[in-house]
Amino acid sequence: MGLRVEIDREACLSSGRCVEAEPAAFRFDGEELAEAAAGADRVPRERLAVVARGCPAAAIRLVDDDRT
Repeated sequence: MGLRVEIDREACLSSGRCVEAEPAAFRFDGEELAEAAAGADRVPRERLAVVARGCPAAAIRLVDDDRT
């Protein structure tokens, strides 16, 4: 299945860094909290890792669904 993006909605500060850095993978929902966009699975994992590390709230988690 690959890499799945999870966002801790309780921790999200709505800074917009993820949305600005990678709009193909992140967007704001109706509550102005970040969420994974439908195309997130097509963004290279290295790029997602950079964006996750840049989250000021450490709210982005990358889950490798291929691991058992």
